[in-house]
Amino acid sequence: MNAQVRSNNLDSIKKRFLQLHPTNATSGGVYSFRAGLPLIKFDISSSEMPLFLDGSALRISGRFTARQVLNAAANNELTPNDTNFLDGPCGINQCIESVTIYSKRLNSTLERINQYHRLCPSIITGTMSSNEIETIASNHALQHSTSALTRPGLNTYDAYGTNGILPANTGRGQYFSMPLYCGMVNSGQDIDLSSAAQGGMVIEILLRSNVGTIFGASANTNQAYYEFSDLVLTCPVYEMSGAAAQQYQSQQNQFSFNSWSSMFQTINSSDSVLAQTPGLGRVSSVLINSITAGDLGDQRFNSSRLGPIGEIQQLRYSKNGALYPLQYRLQTVNQQNNNVAKVVAGVEPSFMIMAVNADIFRNYLEGLTTDRYNKVKSCNQSFNAWAGGSLNLPQNAGRDGITPEPNFGTAILYDAYGAGTNFQNTVWSTQISTSAVSQLNTGSGARANNLDGTAATAQAVSIYYLNKNTLVFSGQGIDIIR
Repeated sequence: MNAQVRSNNLDSIKKRFLQLHPTNATSGGVYSFRAGLPLIKFDISSSEMPLFLDGSALRISGRFTARQVLNAAANNELTPNDTNFLDGPCGINQCIESVTIYSKRLNSTLERINQYHRLCPSIITGTMSSNEIETIASNHALQHSTSALTRPGLNTYDAYGTNGILPANTGRGQYFSMPLYCGMVNSGQDIDLSSAAQGGMVIEILLRSNVGTIFGASANTNQAYYEFSDLVLTCPVYEMSGAAAQQYQSQQNQFSFNSWSSMFQTINSSDSVLAQTPGLGRVSSVLINSITAGDLGDQRFNSSRLGPIGEIQQLRYSKNGALYPLQYRLQTVNQQNNNVAKVVAGVEPSFMIMAVNADIFRNYLEGLTTDRYNKVKSCNQSFNAWAGGSLNLPQNAGRDGITPEPNFGTAILYDAYGAGTNFQNTVWSTQISTSAVSQLNTGSGARANNLDGTAATAQAVSIYYLNKNTLVFSGQGIDIIR
């Protein structure tokens, strides 16, 4: 159901809020990898009459607490002033490995997002400004922008009194109320949960290990870990009744929604090709972000960081080997691979990623928002501000949480308004050409920003496909077209 249907049936629709607790709750109500309960499961029941879920306003609320095993104060609280961090744009989404949405009637998966903790920072920094992140998002998943951290430690996630003192035996984290960044709940249509449609819905959230979440030198030394508690899923729903409901059920036989699918690949060559057959029939866009492969599984470093893949010279998107959707390569200023390409050779502040990669950046925002560039409203990337990580930062910038991190990525838009592009039986690929040596960092000594074929500069690449899907309802059952 869309807004137009709602406005045409105001006398037959009422809105209410459902609050649901996890169906796999324990007596202590604590969810964490360390506690042996890394799965959070919410079950949204169906109804006989049309019941529509407003997915964009769905919220998961609760309390997040950071603790440590070694050298801990009372209640294993983090030691003040130690280097314990969460990724700024990601916030506590960094603790989520995957999100899965099931249809209870279909008894099948509608959307599963693996590496959810790497998709979230791309969506946040590509659709929200630094001010929005510091205000709106900070009240969602406790996020903040990538500026030099004025709130450097996870100590701020403990409950301190107004006088700055941690009350004895009461320091139990910070409250949050966060949305889900899944494609299905942000498709622009309300989700019919009635028995004639999806028959209810199940949301499963798989948490990450402690090694991949709280990071920093102190986090690694003291074995920092996290806990979720007091979890509640708030579901805004619209109930339709009377003749309008009967008419709707007799006419409505399908529901269209988006979904994210993810894949993973590693590259370590200055001329690399990512090639996959995603098996999806209506792809709207493809998003790529990367991180130095050696940082994964190391608690000293930020596993949700959006690092630059290297000094990109050109990108080439293809379908079955032929240029598509662009009939040309995306080239950058630094593709010349010499000092002439720099604004001022040897003066690092003049090497702006958003300037030399302007064409790539434009396509990145279009792919993230699935709309044309002139429709992009805001983003955290900036030409001349640290908040966007816009200066020419090396591959490992911000890995330790102390210095600012970049917000880099690449994306391509295939279809903003139509049926998408068919990659069910065809090969999607992109060729990434980077500098084999660090050209843009000559002003500050040796800082790796190139792919030289060694394990030290190898990049772990996350690839996300945004696909359009259709659920078809009938008296005989329900089917999904991807």
